[in-house]
Amino acid sequence: MSIRFGLFSDLHSSLPHAPQRGSSARTLEDLKEGLSRFAREGVDFAVSLGDNLQPASDAAEQFEQFRSMIRLWCGYGFPVHAVMGNHEFSQLSHAQVLELFQTDRTYYSFTLGGVRFVLLDTCYNPDGGHFSEDNFDWRYGIVPEAELAWLRELLGEKRRTFVFTHGNLYFDKDDPYAAWYRILNCEEIRALLEASGCVEAVFQGHHHTFADAVCGGIRYVNVPSPERSPVYTESDFPVVTVTEDGFLYEGRRLS
Repeated sequence: MSIRFGLFSDLHSSLPHAPQRGSSARTLEDLKEGLSRFAREGVDFAVSLGDNLQPASDAAEQFEQFRSMIRLWCGYGFPVHAVMGNHEFSQLSHAQVLELFQTDRTYYSFTLGGVRFVLLDTCYNPDGGHFSEDNFDWRYGIVPEAELAWLRELLGEKRRTFVFTHGNLYFDKDDPYAAWYRILNCEEIRALLEASGCVEAVFQGHHHTFADAVCGGIRYVNVPSPERSPVYTESDFPVVTVTEDGFLYEGRRLS
């Protein structure tokens, strides 16, 4: 049994009229190369870990830019799933993002080859309202009770599980900015994942740098952002292979 998937995160792509950030003027071209790489590697699916675009001149332009990017995702022969990042809502309303993805909910799961893949939405304010039209502080995201209840019930069915999220559930506590990137109720969610006994790894974005750690028997992997790289690099578009006894990240076991 082997399942392969590609990952990318925090493109912060600067399209026409958008403010540039780092190497973000180039990240759309990087994305094309990354998606082509995923196709060559024969991935079963890919996952965007959020923060795909920089703000445009207005919400209407942002909507069209995002729609164009989603159309791009669809052209490589495999499905691309997406978790929501805070930048998805810097100009767009929650309703507009739901319209773009033709869905009524931004957290869900799917199963492939007997393995479960869970996409969380960490873009909620502490009062339970969803991030929308720049009405949020990205340092204070949560997973709300309704989503937690759904996750708790989902994990009641025991099967191998991998989780994808934008806001961090775990990050090295020695990092001076770790608290900015962890969601506020991360400890509660980690306890839920650990208690299930079936979650093997969590793949996260948001911090823009690669990190790898084990907490409570679960491996937490941060996927880097290509906007920090001066040139295209495959490490910004990693491929994960799920094997019978674990997973390989870019063809190797993480130590």
